[in-house]
Amino acid sequence: MDTVNTVVRAGSLRGFGEFVRDLGGDPEQLLTEHGLEIGDDAEALISLDAVARLLEDSADTLRCPHFGLGLAQRQDPGVLGLLAIVLRHSRTVESAIVDASRYLLAHSPAYSITLDQHSPVGPDCATLRFEARLDDRLGQRQLIDSCLATAFGIGRVITGAEFGVEAVSLPHTPLAPAQLYRDYFRAPVHFEQPYAGLHARRRLLGAPLQHAQPAIYQRARTDLAQRFTARGDQLADRVRHALVASMGAGNGTKSDIAALLGLHPRTLQRHLARDGETFEAIRDDLYRSTADRYLRQTHIPLAQIAAVMGFSEHASFTRTCRRWFGKPPSQVRAETLTAHGQNRVSRTRSGR
Repeated sequence: MDTVNTVVRAGSLRGFGEFVRDLGGDPEQLLTEHGLEIGDDAEALISLDAVARLLEDSADTLRCPHFGLGLAQRQDPGVLGLLAIVLRHSRTVESAIVDASRYLLAHSPAYSITLDQHSPVGPDCATLRFEARLDDRLGQRQLIDSCLATAFGIGRVITGAEFGVEAVSLPHTPLAPAQLYRDYFRAPVHFEQPYAGLHARRRLLGAPLQHAQPAIYQRARTDLAQRFTARGDQLADRVRHALVASMGAGNGTKSDIAALLGLHPRTLQRHLARDGETFEAIRDDLYRSTADRYLRQTHIPLAQIAAVMGFSEHASFTRTCRRWFGKPPSQVRAETLTAHGQNRVSRTRSGR
């Protein structure tokens, strides 16, 4: 992971101090312990890895397993800075999503959102996928919860509370009661899924934003474009999303993915090579990070993980995990559980 890109605007922690104090904690102590200093400059860039650790530690220390959801409730579109103005004044919901996908790098280069016109929820639904590309070893449950919940909240604000979803996908096992998630999103929530996403009716995408002002939109978008190079439709990202969508269906070969993208396999490989990528490296990286997340952040049985990821037998999954992690999947999971238990004991003894 490129550490230059694992940063986020300090504005992403808006509401953190107030929320922690309401829970009886000391926000300054937590921030200091994670090497974070939040001043008045919301545009300052801070370590996203540190923020992910901060949210996990805050949830554990304050005994608040829904910390990510709680923080999202304290936030509004303003956490996105100038991008928030662009989204508020976009013409339609879909155009706001398109702008968000292009310019979310202004908030954090490690974040990405993708609009998929298909959804497993139903033939008339689309999926808004969210991804945070961080070190696989970092706990990301609270960060993912917070980001997806904030996206949902922003959707409701800019559409006048008309933004509703049919379902939500989360890529981990919840630490908080599932009902808290259902209450927040006002929809069924499916855990231990391949990606984080909001599923909504496609007709919602064309809904106009009633308070949009084209002149304000154009000025804000021009300003963003001058500061940041818009994120293009990178073929590597399209390959990653196609691999996620086909995972477990036996459709993860180069030929399968090329067909999904409407390309010949040699054309796919040639275009990837032009960008310094290979299909094999993208696939291996995605599958490794997916296995790591399933092992560390879900309770899915090992045999089921192997099946979900398309391994023909558990032994093949074990051999691949040894190549990825230097140890079998059972040991990866056992060490994670041991480390989590030790952290809880140490905090209890320190009175935190």
